[in-house]
Amino acid sequence: MGRSRIAGPGRLAAITAGPPAATLLSRAAKALMRSLLLVGLAALPARAGPLEDAGAAYQRGDYGTAARLYHALANQGDGFAQSRLGSMYLQGQGTKQDFGEALKWFRRAAALGFAEAQYNLGNIYLRELGVGQDLLLAGRWYSRAAEQGHAQAQFTLAVLYMIGGGVKKNMTKAAYWFERAAAQGHPGAQVELGRMYSGGRGVPRDPVTGYKWLTIARASAQTASVRAKATTSLNRVAAQMTVVQVKEAQRQAREWRPMPSKGIQP
Repeated sequence: MGRSRIAGPGRLAAITAGPPAATLLSRAAKALMRSLLLVGLAALPARAGPLEDAGAAYQRGDYGTAARLYHALANQGDGFAQSRLGSMYLQGQGTKQDFGEALKWFRRAAALGFAEAQYNLGNIYLRELGVGQDLLLAGRWYSRAAEQGHAQAQFTLAVLYMIGGGVKKNMTKAAYWFERAAAQGHPGAQVELGRMYSGGRGVPRDPVTGYKWLTIARASAQTASVRAKATTSLNRVAAQMTVVQVKEAQRQAREWRPMPSKGIQP
């Protein structure tokens, strides 16, 4: 490497001599203009696409338009549209109720990994919606949706493990899936989990944890039946607890917050 040299007068003049000040100002102004234009364009609302149009129609109750738009998107391979279209056929929204079409579109969306479609396939096979009951298939589809974090699928799968429907009866697995759903805020799962901890079924007996989940369930229940079940179970376990245990369980219930699903959905 040669030694660096201080530029002489001629070289220094060449280095410092650049475009005139007016040219520099012109360049700066153009750069600023481009920047402002980019910011302005970014601030403009994005133009709605077919999927957004379909969603807007569905939200305002225009199911006929929504079904037509979702159908076009579903034929192009859009998994969300396929899942939503399956639900519309299942319920007869914007189209004639058709369990066969619902099954077809749910299968396509489920194959793409959409948890809601997988859950609905489980429902179809469990509730005999256009097909004969197949608890084995129902359990498989509920399992796939549950693994992705679908709370209702987790709850239903837990029930199947509890009764041995389509899967081998396993109270430990039932408690596991109830706990996954309960953590997301599912009141029904919270009740069952509280009862399991209170009685030591599938989990070690822990009245404090049981009382906690039953308290949370009673507060978050959306139906009278779930609230009544939680209250009855709560009174039963409270009769077996000390004052200190009850206070600790109440503290835990107050501090509890629902946890978002760790499942990955497309």
